[in-house]
Amino acid sequence: MAGLRLYVGSLPYAAQKLEIEQLFADNDLPIKRVDISIDPFMGRNPGYCFVDFHTTEDAEHALETLPGKRVRGRPIKINHNTVRRGNSTCPRLPTKIHGRAGYVHEMPGLNVNSNAYVFDRWSRADEAPARWIAPMEENRRLYVGGLPQIRNQGSLNAEMRVLFQSRPIEAVSKIISPSEAKRQHPGFHYFCFVDISSAADAKSAIAALDGHPNPYGGRYKVKLAMPCKTKPTKVMREQLLLGCSKWASELSNSDAIPQRNLSGNWRRLD
Repeated sequence: MAGLRLYVGSLPYAAQKLEIEQLFADNDLPIKRVDISIDPFMGRNPGYCFVDFHTTEDAEHALETLPGKRVRGRPIKINHNTVRRGNSTCPRLPTKIHGRAGYVHEMPGLNVNSNAYVFDRWSRADEAPARWIAPMEENRRLYVGGLPQIRNQGSLNAEMRVLFQSRPIEAVSKIISPSEAKRQHPGFHYFCFVDISSAADAKSAIAALDGHPNPYGGRYKVKLAMPCKTKPTKVMREQLLLGCSKWASELSNSDAIPQRNLSGNWRRLD
């Protein structure tokens, strides 16, 4: 079975499953399936995916013919490396707590088990634009601040499950770093976003949890992540294709949005 799966890398972040499938179809290469992760908050892939083949001959033919072929103008890489980055075999990184005068204390992350599962980026088939937009427009995406640097996604998922208790969570974003200037101040300045299943649950969570003490000596900051307070990033604009009704008029009337050179090394969040 090892010869039936290949790694496809150097993908544009905005590339989607259908585009990978089309690449193989255009080159007369039958495939079994594309295994790609899509971030539920950004609509982005991690820059790579995996492709399963019916036969080793098809896989070997892909290795010979596809390197350098382009997806959204960017040349891809293809090889036998089929180990997912950050999989469950990696050791769990500790949580960093930044104190005064640059002092950093590390403590283990929360125990991670099957109950920490929140959103399987590899198996969910949601359409990325709809998945990213809906929680914002339905007022059920929450900003959760007052966090330390939690460097393991499983630990962050587990902590959010403990914090929100019986309220159903649909997805938890990655931990987001504060600005360098803010990071120098004492306190907890990292944050994440959490999608709750309903606007009513989101509203009750804010009332119950904002200001609630956290295990690190600070307090959580929980509030509604208001839609359209910030313009979408370049990756979002490419991915969403003006799909958000609240952004559509603003973006369609703007001539100032530069077109990204998709063949270059443009991997950045803004």
